[in-house]
Amino acid sequence: MSSLNFRFAARLQKKTSVLIANGFSLVELLLYSIISLMLIGAAVSIAVSETISSIKTYELVALRNQIASVTFLLEGEIGEGESITVCSVSCTVNIGTVGTPVNLSVPYSLFISHPYAVTGAGRSTATISYYGKTNDSNLYRFGPPFTTATTSVDPVSGKLGYGSGALDTGAASVETVASPNTSLSSMSINEEEKHTLTYSITITSGTTDRSSAWASTLSATGLKVRTRVFLF
Repeated sequence: MSSLNFRFAARLQKKTSVLIANGFSLVELLLYSIISLMLIGAAVSIAVSETISSIKTYELVALRNQIASVTFLLEGEIGEGESITVCSVSCTVNIGTVGTPVNLSVPYSLFISHPYAVTGAGRSTATISYYGKTNDSNLYRFGPPFTTATTSVDPVSGKLGYGSGALDTGAASVETVASPNTSLSSMSINEEEKHTLTYSITITSGTTDRSSAWASTLSATGLKVRTRVFLF
């Protein structure tokens, strides 16, 4: 080995010894930093993905529960109804009284004729309307309010049942949101089963940004419910 090569090898060995003694080299630190960032990025990506998945699962469970509540309400009121009428295009709902009507133009509506008899009086009928509004995502209900948990049975005044859930026909009809971010569609009365209503329901989480983890939609189609009598 020439003296030049010998001096170069000795110098390289000396520098390597100094780097090992003092810690990592610059290249090693860069590689370590790059690998660390890649691992952190992968961990963050997995965490974000799991969070989004958890949010989606939570939203779907909430929407399923909401659909169950709305269909329970509709099936209860339609099941107690005597007749129903559906409208799918250019509909009108009276949210006033018979004597003083307040007609509201709506995109769709469902009318339920609910018979009842108040003690000491003849047979009467309450009209219950379900409908949507233009540029509004909610499902609305107009009709006699429900009794509360503290309401006692008082047929004379129109309180037809004990506790919450019965109609208070003695009170003035009111407009309420039956279910937020909910719409009815494909409503029809089967020609062969004139007492059976077929409908579909769609519920959204209310988030307009489709890229959001909270944006979810759930639909139930082909639902059927019967009135107590045939429709003619």
